[in-house]
Amino acid sequence: MPTYELITLVDITRSQPKRTDTDKLRLAQQANFNTLCQAIGLRSNFEYYQNPIQETGSLPRDIGGKATYWRWTFVTERDDTFLEGNDQTLLLRKDLHYIPIIDGLNNSVDIDPAVFSTEGKNINTWVYKLSELE
Repeated sequence: MPTYELITLVDITRSQPKRTDTDKLRLAQQANFNTLCQAIGLRSNFEYYQNPIQETGSLPRDIGGKATYWRWTFVTERDDTFLEGNDQTLLLRKDLHYIPIIDGLNNSVDIDPAVFSTEGKNINTWVYKLSELE
């Protein structure tokens, strides 16, 4: 099963609030995570084995800079789910681009406009294909 890594400046903490929970932070964090899952699920069934991990410091890979970010990996049931041309993640990046989020949570940068942005000068979300798991 193909494995993907998503890195975002958007707070996608899986806070799992109860129905009676009134903590606005927990509710908003879960809403961002749910939005992300729904967007991925438009194109593919997927699974994940660990919740998003919040990290602070230098951004990984070729991104550069320092911030609080969330790293999350997931797998899809089919190969080339997000393939367009030679780009293994282009369709997912297109699907995510400009989907509204709730800003002002535990993120360390203001996200304006409050959306997942995967292209242009205000990118806040990156997607990488990591490997094929058997």
